[in-house]
Amino acid sequence: MRDMVEGIVLTVLSLIAIWGAWQVPAAGPGDTWAGIVPFGAAVALLVLSGLVLLGGLQAMLRGEGAVPFGDTGTLDILILFAIALLYQQSFRWFGYILPTAIVAPVVLYIFGVRNPIGLVLSAVICPLVFHVLFFELLGVFPPYGEVFDLGDWLWG
Repeated sequence: MRDMVEGIVLTVLSLIAIWGAWQVPAAGPGDTWAGIVPFGAAVALLVLSGLVLLGGLQAMLRGEGAVPFGDTGTLDILILFAIALLYQQSFRWFGYILPTAIVAPVVLYIFGVRNPIGLVLSAVICPLVFHVLFFELLGVFPPYGEVFDLGDWLWG
């Protein structure tokens, strides 16, 4: 039963995420749609929630009612979902570089990276690598912050 409830919650969250990704404006001619990554992640979450639902349904059909509570990863998914929403919204306020430099080590820490040097390096390397991938190779226009943009400070 727990898997069914978790699957339903994850399905609702993934549908909200898909809707949110569709709110990203369309790309101009020759550009790549900026919503492709959040849309792909939302669809992946929908597929995973379907698998959780399928596993819960199979357990119910086998008569496994009271399954002991175990770590299914749902809490981690919900935390990552909240971080992703805050991360996406922070682009509007602070541009791309600062939110990425903050979120990258936090997410790596959640996934088990505990090396302080690695976490500090991720705050520098992740924004740099993502900048090259999205803004240089894919041609996506970088978001600029309304409150503060570290890119303006770095590049003038």
